[in-house]
Amino acid sequence: MYVKKLVLDGFKSYGRRTEIEGFDREFTAITGLNGSGKSNILDSICFVLGISNLQNVRASALQDLVYKNGQAGITKATVTIVFDNTNAQQCPPGYEKCREISVTRQVVVGGKNKFLINGKLVQNKKVQDFFCSMQLNVNNPNFLIMQGKIQQVLNMKPKEVLSMVEEAAGTSLYKTKRDATKTLIEKKEGKVRETSALLEEEVLPKLDKLRKERTAYQEYQKTCRDIEFLTHIHISARYLKLRDALQSVEASEQKIESRIANCRETHANNLEEVERIEVTVKEIQHKIDAEMGGSLKSLEAELAAKRAAEATASGSLKAAQGTIEQDEKKIRMASKNILDDERALLKKQEAMSKVQGAFQSLKDADATDAKAYEDAQRKFEAVSQGLSTNEDGQACTLQEQLIAAKQQLSEAQTTIKTSEMELRHTRSLLNQKQGETQTNDAAYIKDKRLHDQLEAEIKNLEHQLQGLNYEGGQFEQLKERRQQLHNQVREHKRELDRRSGSRFELQYHDPEPNFERHKVRGMVGKLFKVSDMQNSMALMMAAGGHLYSFVTDDDVTSKKILQKGNLQRRVTMIPINKIKSYPLSQKVVDYAKSTYGADNVESALSLIEYDRYFDPVMKFVFGGTLICKDLDVAKGLSADRNIGGRCVTLEGDVVDSNGTLSGGSAPKGANILEELNCIRSLEKEVKQKMNELTQVEQELTAIENVAHSHNKLKEALDLRQHELSMCKSRLAHTTFQQNQEEIEEMKQKVQSLEQQNAEAREKQKSSQAKVKDVEAKLSDAKGYRERELKAVSNEMKVAKQRAEKSRANWKKREQEFETLQLEITELQKSIDTAKQQHQEMVDNLERYKAELDALQKNSSTAATDVAELEREIKRQKENLNTQNKEMRTLLGKKDKLLKQNQELELEVKKKENEKNKISGEAKDAKKRMDALEIKYPWIPEEKNCFGMKNTRYDYSKEDPVEAGNKLVKMQEKKEKMERTLNMNAMQTLEREEENYNETVRRRQIVALDKEKIKKIIVKMDEEEQDQVKRAWEAVTENFSSIFSTLLPGAQALLNPVKTNGILSGLEIKVGFNGVFKESLGELSGGQKSLVALSLVLAMLKFSPAPLYILDEVDAALDMSHTQNIGSMLKQHFRDSQFLIVSLKDGLFNHANVLFRTQFLEGVSTITRTVGRSVAKR
Repeated sequence: MYVKKLVLDGFKSYGRRTEIEGFDREFTAITGLNGSGKSNILDSICFVLGISNLQNVRASALQDLVYKNGQAGITKATVTIVFDNTNAQQCPPGYEKCREISVTRQVVVGGKNKFLINGKLVQNKKVQDFFCSMQLNVNNPNFLIMQGKIQQVLNMKPKEVLSMVEEAAGTSLYKTKRDATKTLIEKKEGKVRETSALLEEEVLPKLDKLRKERTAYQEYQKTCRDIEFLTHIHISARYLKLRDALQSVEASEQKIESRIANCRETHANNLEEVERIEVTVKEIQHKIDAEMGGSLKSLEAELAAKRAAEATASGSLKAAQGTIEQDEKKIRMASKNILDDERALLKKQEAMSKVQGAFQSLKDADATDAKAYEDAQRKFEAVSQGLSTNEDGQACTLQEQLIAAKQQLSEAQTTIKTSEMELRHTRSLLNQKQGETQTNDAAYIKDKRLHDQLEAEIKNLEHQLQGLNYEGGQFEQLKERRQQLHNQVREHKRELDRRSGSRFELQYHDPEPNFERHKVRGMVGKLFKVSDMQNSMALMMAAGGHLYSFVTDDDVTSKKILQKGNLQRRVTMIPINKIKSYPLSQKVVDYAKSTYGADNVESALSLIEYDRYFDPVMKFVFGGTLICKDLDVAKGLSADRNIGGRCVTLEGDVVDSNGTLSGGSAPKGANILEELNCIRSLEKEVKQKMNELTQVEQELTAIENVAHSHNKLKEALDLRQHELSMCKSRLAHTTFQQNQEEIEEMKQKVQSLEQQNAEAREKQKSSQAKVKDVEAKLSDAKGYRERELKAVSNEMKVAKQRAEKSRANWKKREQEFETLQLEITELQKSIDTAKQQHQEMVDNLERYKAELDALQKNSSTAATDVAELEREIKRQKENLNTQNKEMRTLLGKKDKLLKQNQELELEVKKKENEKNKISGEAKDAKKRMDALEIKYPWIPEEKNCFGMKNTRYDYSKEDPVEAGNKLVKMQEKKEKMERTLNMNAMQTLEREEENYNETVRRRQIVALDKEKIKKIIVKMDEEEQDQVKRAWEAVTENFSSIFSTLLPGAQALLNPVKTNGILSGLEIKVGFNGVFKESLGELSGGQKSLVALSLVLAMLKFSPAPLYILDEVDAALDMSHTQNIGSMLKQHFRDSQFLIVSLKDGLFNHANVLFRTQFLEGVSTITRTVGRSVAKR
């Protein structure tokens, strides 16, 4: 098997695909100048053979093997070797049927490399095995002889020479494996010793321990059986005792129930008698009332109502008077604040009008100057790069500008010529068409008149439509908007019902006709608004349950609703005229802020907004509470004796003046104040939508007639426009009209061409001027560039200074402008808010004054009514007599019966308690019996045998009490055993004994195997010595023969060196004419090289490979010695293929085929020459 063909593509200097064919099967030489790529051919062969040390192919990475490292557009290197496989003796195993074998390796820049055998992708390992089977292991390359290899042989010691012979004989592999085997045996012996020690020190003691634990476990099982027997005896006796007690309790319970029934019957009879007495007493009382003034009660009730009304009216009057006084003061203060703010705003606006114009001009100037500076920079960069700027400001060279100008000039000239030709042609056609046009026919005249008439009518209709001042579709849009608003209002109301339902409203019936519902003001939570929702949690916890209370004007209204309002749930009422509040004074609040920081403390009242009418309510709910930033501040305030109020943190923690703290987690459910805020927003949105809906309804009513008129005119207009389009269609199809249209199109075309020609001439003129200007600049390019660079540099400096100055001026005034603008905005917001609040206070004041007159009248009337009723009641009371004697007797009897009933009820209660106690005992006994049945499932099945003779429950044989005592001791014994007991002792012991026996058996097998291996090693050592001796003799013979061929008259041999009778090295001896030198140091450099080369070739001949590669091994030899190498190779190596790289004629003239390499146009090329001997054949 030999190399037949080599294909290189992109490998090192072979940038193009190169096929090297015609390798000689014996002797092929490669020559060429240094750097021409001759050694790259050998590198490519090593590359395919799978070399892993890339330094041997003069590369540091696989990417270095690609032509110019992949920088020349070639991104992969591919090498293919085609082997001739016709020689069956050298055929690699598995490839006997292949006459040719191709092996390819490819590497891609930045990617992986791959191998192919006969075109199939294979793994790297398979390629290495393939070549190793042919003695071509490229990673231990005996077949590859380099200059370094020769020097390495010369420096070898006798022991190293012997290693080479052993390597050739194939015994070095045996010695390596033998040493590895001995090392492994030593390791195994250590393991065996460790295993034996482990068995003696740990396993056997563990087995003894497990055997003891097994005995203890058997004792434990016996104890468990005894406990089970005693448990049956003890528990069965307990169950029998509980069953007897349950039967006794049931009998006692029946007696108690009989006594309770008798007492209840007597009690019922007494009640019937009491009812009869009460009926008689009522009859007597009725007579007294009829005779002696029965209207007294009604008068007293009326007096109470009148007094309450008087108190309510008086309280409401005082509250209203106080509210009016406070609101009048606030209105005066608000008016003064608004006037001061408006004066300040006017001054700010005057200052703003002066600043704004100057600021805007500065800002515009800054933008303009910044853009000019950027343009100057771009122009300077272009000129610095040797470019210039064209009309569009783009950077380009003068040559590019000249080309562009000439191109524009050419285009303009072409446009002028084409437009003039087309213009002459179009004018000719126009004159011809005008001459051919005939007079109008009758149909055209009729349709033309109709056309003009329809256009006039359409214009009139459009004028009428414009006069309506109505936009088409406006009515329909309003109707659609009305429907949308209906839907939105309905959705918002549904959402309101879902959110609030009946939770926030007081559902009640009018307690009396003409009840004044306006006196019920609503839930406290809905009467105020939180200024900042981040305080909502604190305010909710501060208000507590008062949030859900309902406010009324007076206590009379509250009583009527509570008594006769048919309320469906419990509610708390807060009458404004009765509540008393104890709010913190402003002095206390100021003290708290000064002590703990104004940002850390606020009074709860300052965080809400409400109608001043409800001031007593809000002070009652929030007046005594401070809102704190955190818990530390709250604790400090509550402990301060100068404050004495309740403190609530923003997280909702509450600390009272006693130091009690509540909180720690957020209350369950939603934040009620946030929910009420959402409801308030929804109500506001519903109100807005309703107002918008009303406005839309009004607009619909206003434009309904106009929309009807518009639709009628629109229909008439559409009809006329349709008739006009039909008329135009008929006119368009007449010959006259078609001619007219063509003439009109030609006129427009003539006009367009004339304009195009004029524009082209103007473009031609400007382009000619541009070409002339650019050519003048090109003629003095250097001077132009210097002038341009200087001018642009100056322009950029000026632009930069101007831009920086503009930016500084603008920035200087920017802060002043923004500050002034922010102050104006805040002042305007403050004024708007103050005006809105001022108007609300004025409206409230008017309402309070109106209510004050009504309250004064109510108070005066109520006082008069009370005085009259008091006089009438006094008169009737004087006429009443003492009660009748009979009525007193009946009432005395009634008291005795009621007292007897109380005694009966007490006895019944005692009996019921006694019954409950007995029932509890019965239930307890039953429960304990059920518990025993659940805990011991065997009780239901075996309870009939409890206490019976000759059964396992025979108490005469085993006393239950004694069994209970034994059971306690046995359970204690069991618990002690369980603490140290190994429940898995039996299974573990069985498993450990099996493991112990198996380990002992394996230890015996290992000992037997070790003895067998030692005997085999002794035998193999003897055979190894014989094989080395045969190899030494053969290598020595070949060494002498090859050396004498290379250097006639000289002899060489390998002299054995023995230690203790064993061959320990081989020494190289060289002689001339029978006289041997003492050392190789006496030889010349060329002779040394021949000695080393002869020894290497002798080794190779002993263990031949199909291919040998020699790379300039003749470098240190003269011409005569080089010729001898060629002769020697032909004489001694006829069954192997030699590939030799050499620069000397004396060597490659002996080659059968010679390849010459050259380096042309950046790539390596190769030519083939046939040797003289082959040519003759």
